[in-house]
Amino acid sequence: MIGVIYARYSPGPHQTDQSIEGQVAECQEYAERHDIQIVEVYADRHVSGKRVEGRYEFQRMLRDAEAGKFEAVIVWKIDRFGRDRQDIALGKLKLKRAGVRLMYAAESVPDGPEGIVLESVLEGIAEYYSAELRQKIIRGQRETLKKGLYSGAPLPIGYKVVDRRVVPDPETAPLVVEIFERYANGEKMKNLVALLNDRGVTTTRGGKVVPSVVYRMLRNEHYLGIFDRSGIELRVEPIVTPELFEAVAACFPQKHQNAAGRASTDFLLSCKCFCGYCGTMLVGESGRGKMGVVYYYYKCGARKRGSKCELKPVRKELIEDAVISATMQDMLSDETIADLTEEILRIQEEESPDPAEPFRKMLDGNRRKQKNVLAAIEEGSGAVGLARRLAELEKEEKDLQARIVRENVKRPRLKRETIEGWLKGFRGGDVTDPDFVARLLDTFVAKVDVRNDVAVIYYNISEKKRSASGVRIRNVKWR
Repeated sequence: MIGVIYARYSPGPHQTDQSIEGQVAECQEYAERHDIQIVEVYADRHVSGKRVEGRYEFQRMLRDAEAGKFEAVIVWKIDRFGRDRQDIALGKLKLKRAGVRLMYAAESVPDGPEGIVLESVLEGIAEYYSAELRQKIIRGQRETLKKGLYSGAPLPIGYKVVDRRVVPDPETAPLVVEIFERYANGEKMKNLVALLNDRGVTTTRGGKVVPSVVYRMLRNEHYLGIFDRSGIELRVEPIVTPELFEAVAACFPQKHQNAAGRASTDFLLSCKCFCGYCGTMLVGESGRGKMGVVYYYYKCGARKRGSKCELKPVRKELIEDAVISATMQDMLSDETIADLTEEILRIQEEESPDPAEPFRKMLDGNRRKQKNVLAAIEEGSGAVGLARRLAELEKEEKDLQARIVRENVKRPRLKRETIEGWLKGFRGGDVTDPDFVARLLDTFVAKVDVRNDVAVIYYNISEKKRSASGVRIRNVKWR
């Protein structure tokens, strides 16, 4: 697995680079124990975790995640990733969409287990609004494209926009044709990259051209003059002829599947399963039986690397089915949902007080003043001056009401019915749907310790009689 480390320390007289070094050292040790290859370290120094703004390394890490440069992010503790639940949820959502796991080096179960559920609720709400916004954007793009106009999507090198229409760029379009012709005639990729950089060509974002940019260019069907956006086809003037495009396509090496098949599968407990004997994270692998059937297993990472360990390979479907079944049974009861809801509301109040509360208090004071002014007017004393004062208070009232609405939009407060409804929504989920199961496990399961016949599940809810880990645990037979 390819991974990176993110470290951060806040402003303060006792905060130094040693804090970063200590975090990175523990994350490196965690990566070595679990066979994760670290390719980059992102570090924000003297930066608060309360907001994403100003955390430039954090933002760079998210961009690199979206670019597919790694598979996991390791942080020392969850508070290094962030201190605001809403920002944590949005950051985790971006990582999840990029297929990247967030892992904690110093916390087998992150602090405040119900806080993880709160983050999942916020993630779900953010994803809902994101999908809704995306649908609105797509509708707008479709209407724009129907008129033959540019919809705002990034354009490949060689095209530009003139009067809201996509046309070939007279400066770079001939270069595109030259790149296609040279590659078709056997020119090496490094020479094509050098040619574009020497001519001052940059990517859409102004970056330097690298081999992957040229590779995508040579496979980009937009150069045939066909732009398919949101299900609407936009025809523009082509830069490359179909014959030249096919000649280039024929030059690419063909991928071959070997006899083993290359079938991929989702290991739903990936990064949550640990060996109950040596503590090493389990990794997924496959094997072929005598009849040619492919079987999938979880295997102790230490044993896979040659170390001795008691844990035998664990059949994927057996352990996953046992954990999923136990989670549905344990975490979706009325009692558990009620407990979780109470804890989430408490955490929300402790960590993120209502941002509109100060303005509500000011609004209450404003209305008391208005009531007093009206009473004075009724008594007939200083009516003209009091009327002017009443008008000022009424204007202030409208301003405060608008400010309350803005604060609520900016930082929405989760209500009891919203949390309960979201949690109860899992009851109707399809356990054969990998996306649903992944959401279920990410929300409720902190980790699973696996032995040869039993698994210990650590849930994201505090045990009333608090176990050593501080979370509710459950033993489940899986073999």
